[in-house]
Amino acid sequence: MNTGGQKNLNRRLITIVLLLLTGITTYAQQIVTNNIQQDTALYGVFKALLAADSDVVSILHLGDSHVQAGYFPLATGMLLQQQFGYAGRGYIFPYNLAGTNGPEDFRWSSTARWQSERVVDRYKSPILGPGAITLSSQQDVPALSFTAKADAAMDNNFRKVTLLYDAGNLTSTVVPQQDAAVSVTPAPFPGSPTLSSATLTFPQTSQSFQVRWEGTAATPFRFYGAVMENGHNGVLYHSIGINGAMYQHYNEINNILLAQMAVLRPQLVIISLGTNEAYGRFDPLVFRDEIDKTVQLIRSQNPAVNILLTTPPDCMRAVKKATRKKVGKRKYKTFYSTVYYPNPYISMVTQQIVGYARQHGIACWNFNAINKAQKSRFDGGWAPDHIHFNVKGYQVQGQLLYEALQQSYSNYSEQKKKIQ
Repeated sequence: MNTGGQKNLNRRLITIVLLLLTGITTYAQQIVTNNIQQDTALYGVFKALLAADSDVVSILHLGDSHVQAGYFPLATGMLLQQQFGYAGRGYIFPYNLAGTNGPEDFRWSSTARWQSERVVDRYKSPILGPGAITLSSQQDVPALSFTAKADAAMDNNFRKVTLLYDAGNLTSTVVPQQDAAVSVTPAPFPGSPTLSSATLTFPQTSQSFQVRWEGTAATPFRFYGAVMENGHNGVLYHSIGINGAMYQHYNEINNILLAQMAVLRPQLVIISLGTNEAYGRFDPLVFRDEIDKTVQLIRSQNPAVNILLTTPPDCMRAVKKATRKKVGKRKYKTFYSTVYYPNPYISMVTQQIVGYARQHGIACWNFNAINKAQKSRFDGGWAPDHIHFNVKGYQVQGQLLYEALQQSYSNYSEQKKKIQ
């Protein structure tokens, strides 16, 4: 046999196969639509949104670093609030005092020294509150100040602030600097008999407040965050994310999810997790089981809640490549460069999330597929690590999620009109 001819034939066959695969991929990308799969599972929250002008609709967006940065959930939340009304900033936490990143539309300050614990830490308290993060201080009279940034896109006006904390006893006093009515009750989530919730009600709207606690116990004072409301009806969009978080983290300390259901009382929970699972030892069956644990725990506390699972971005893996080059007659120098290639586990994570949602009739937004299909929209939107987006990329992601929700909501409202 003519081996040269055989090699040419093999090359041609390989070329044809590659062209066919490229064509199939391109076609698949073209037909991917930005929609919510199993969107009938969201009819409960859509019904609530129809009446948002006369009630508050609470939405919780739970996730990892993609959510903690704030740009992604705030983009979605702002668009929903523009359409259905703005009921307040929702859950907030002093991320800057904890030495980590967070939304940039507000800032906290304090004269006390604080230590932080997060759900992803190896050694942590069994009580982390709804934010999966807590601050603790040994100071006798701990104090905190909140200030909304004047140039922020968000409207951070509030009339009511609910502070979540553990002073170590039930006799401590909450003292706001401004003229505000104070009401202290036990916190609505389990863990400690001295967990408390202090509601500050202000006579007029404000964008800043200061508060201190007097008569705290000798044990560390712990602060779990706050919820801000403005007294209006509409959407209250809570954003809670922890860098490095996975489904298993929220399941290991399950009182986090219990606290979220009790404090925030969401009608919709959007879960954006899965990226970090794709950068470790990935077991599809174990991962699917962790998804189920989260879903079941949420539903055990709030059977009527709607759940929306989202898939992670099309992230990359980085590999350092060494190249040895001659720089003289007998001299060589090693040059290092970083090469990025697709992370194959991202696709496996995506398949498990989509498959689980389909199996259990849960709404799912396959952002991974949309990210690939609308790749050009994310040009210049990736961070240098090719795992996270920059501000532009997250804002595009947030807008795409809103557009998908809006499409499903429009279909629902049209059906309601036809029935009427």
